[in-house]
Amino acid sequence: VTTARPELYDRLLSLRSHGITRDPARLTRDDGGWYYEMQELGFNYRLTDFQAALGLSQLRRADEDVARRQAVARRYDEAFSEIDGLVIPKAAVGISHAYHLYIIRTSRRRELYDHLRANNIFAQVHYIPVHRQPYYEALGWKAGDFPTAENYYEQCLSLPMYPALTGADQQRVIETIRKFFER
Repeated sequence: VTTARPELYDRLLSLRSHGITRDPARLTRDDGGWYYEMQELGFNYRLTDFQAALGLSQLRRADEDVARRQAVARRYDEAFSEIDGLVIPKAAVGISHAYHLYIIRTSRRRELYDHLRANNIFAQVHYIPVHRQPYYEALGWKAGDFPTAENYYEQCLSLPMYPALTGADQQRVIETIRKFFER
């Protein structure tokens, strides 16, 4: 699609990405640097043929990548299991977890997020409850409708987790989080 109309261009960008914006000028609140809002119903129209081909090639090393993610998760588990005020993920017994994300929970989430960012560690929040997005709030959903999801959102923080994460980089994440909770 091509257009000379900036308003149409902005709308099309929004619709191709689930109606989501990160533009600070358009947000209705500021929950932190991770924050985004779904302001209208959109779609996911972003996969190209090249990306599909890349995905197919990545499938060949999927087992190796999952094993590496599991090793990263075990190291995080060992490092964080005794920290008061920090909840680590627990996989169900007998289940092989792929650890697409490694999500910790703490009541000090925003403070920890900002501390990690200040130390060039790029944690993220997954996910903002859908009913708290402006599009759904306009349909009548409101804070308190799903208290479990809202409570989880207030505490969750995804740590760096990917197969190429080096031991040194992971150790820096671990030490930075330990120091945060020691103060």
